[in-house]
Amino acid sequence: MSSFTTLARPVHRHPALNYLRLADLLRQTLAEHDLDCASLSWLSHTLGVPAVELRTAVKYALHLGICESGAGPVLYCLPRQPMATGFEAVHRNGRMVLRLPGHGLRPPLLISGQHVGPVPEDERAGTLGAGELAYTICRLTLMAGNWLVAASDPTRLLFELIAEGWRHGSTSRLGRGFSIHRASFTEAIATEPATNRIELVTNRHRGGHQLVNLYPIPAVTA
Repeated sequence: MSSFTTLARPVHRHPALNYLRLADLLRQTLAEHDLDCASLSWLSHTLGVPAVELRTAVKYALHLGICESGAGPVLYCLPRQPMATGFEAVHRNGRMVLRLPGHGLRPPLLISGQHVGPVPEDERAGTLGAGELAYTICRLTLMAGNWLVAASDPTRLLFELIAEGWRHGSTSRLGRGFSIHRASFTEAIATEPATNRIELVTNRHRGGHQLVNLYPIPAVTA
């Protein structure tokens, strides 16, 4: 008998509840291994659940998704806000990366947790997912909390600013692959300093530019 069928029975009476429980089990399994993602075949074998059932469970959870890798389908667990603002969750070199498609002549923007590592034990409370990229999304939001204007969903607002700043900002090159991108908004985005402008620092990377840092900058005065 599979882990799924023992999770909630009978299946034919409460399929939605069953799949929600399975989705939570998937999240827990990835977190126990400090992972953002794992192959669909490995999860199916580990949990004793057919891959088709795992695919269905993903449809019941906004924080779960499936993408392709060179070795086959990968199931991931990430906060949903970046994807709601136009980012795509892609699998590269064994890890998850956020990719904002290019706009006009501007190449894609990439956000990776490669140099951050998994979530420390003492910081896991309230963090969705325990892998590198999920932790990076959490850390970016926490750091922006020092200046970001009040919002019901700070992560959503932050990634909206990043996306718009990348698509429509002006660019200055710094050398060695680094660039600065400045963008202005119609409303204030920060309280410290009070401003409507943001600056993104990126490093040219294979397949696009990788986000290095972001922060508000003083508004232009007449």
